[in-house]
Amino acid sequence: MTLWNQLAALFSPTRRLVNDAEGRVAPGGLLGGSRWVVPRGDCQYRREDLRALPVRKRLQAARLAAIRHRPAPTALTCVAWTDGIAHFWFWDAPPELRADVEGRWLPETLLLKPPMTDGVRLVELVRGVEGQFWRGGVLAGSQWWDDVPGEEAWLRFARAAGLDPVGVAAQPEPVRLAWSAQPWGEVSLAQRLAGVFDEKLAWLLLFSALAAGLGWQLASLYRWQDAGTQLAARVERVRTEVNPLLAARERAETAQAELARLQALRPLADDYRLMAGVARHLPAGGVLLSWQREAGKLQVRLRSEQTDPRAFVAAFEGEPELSGVAVTPINGGVMQLVFELPVAKGSAQESNDE
Repeated sequence: MTLWNQLAALFSPTRRLVNDAEGRVAPGGLLGGSRWVVPRGDCQYRREDLRALPVRKRLQAARLAAIRHRPAPTALTCVAWTDGIAHFWFWDAPPELRADVEGRWLPETLLLKPPMTDGVRLVELVRGVEGQFWRGGVLAGSQWWDDVPGEEAWLRFARAAGLDPVGVAAQPEPVRLAWSAQPWGEVSLAQRLAGVFDEKLAWLLLFSALAAGLGWQLASLYRWQDAGTQLAARVERVRTEVNPLLAARERAETAQAELARLQALRPLADDYRLMAGVARHLPAGGVLLSWQREAGKLQVRLRSEQTDPRAFVAAFEGEPELSGVAVTPINGGVMQLVFELPVAKGSAQESNDE
């Protein structure tokens, strides 16, 4: 059994015969609900061929036809369709059953399987027999008797169905048919749902579904709003905690910039270190006579037996701070050394800006 058939069996309705002393029941699925089956002898059958009308107008035409054929204002109506042909069964239900069965009943004829070929047949029912005339696979005539009809009654049925009594074969023997799982005519969606639950329950379930959907939407909206409020509070709390850190960082960056500026003003070498460097590289017997420090320059005079400028240049060549030296001999063994001192980048930039 396919999944579709399993689902169809699960939702198939349980059918019970109305006013049946024997309590005959055709069991259905667990979720199929219940539907009443009315004996053919309690119903009146009518038929309307609406195939000439557009599809959109057939339903309204069927409603008007049902009103026209209804034997009594209180009679209940069941409509089944085969293509564009509407089949009507009218049942004047007892008042005590009307509230329970309205919209939840089917005529017995709808559950009897159609014949394989067209023609007339006699069907044995739970009460009485029914003569049927089928043409083109569609029920074209129906007549009920409480017992097997005589020849005259059978001929009248044939004439009413539009058949030539001369060409009609002898009256057939009644056949006994079991109820089908599905009616052979297409019933409306409202009638199908009525077999599962009544109209009040349907509206209750519909409103419950709408209320559940609305509640879910409102709950989701509330959660979003609450999450947004919590996020805003958290951001504000973090901002309050971070503001002192940001202010401290800004002060530290300002102090670091000021410290760099002050360090740039300090010369790269102080006089004591420069004097020690000069004394370390003097020739043997050399005497320091004078020391003069200017911006970016150092001028030194000394007395030495070594009067070759190249010797002094070579002596200070390996000293980073004193490598740029210009040597000038002066009378009396005096040598003048002028050093170009390195200047801090910040000071050089400030000098260029000025």
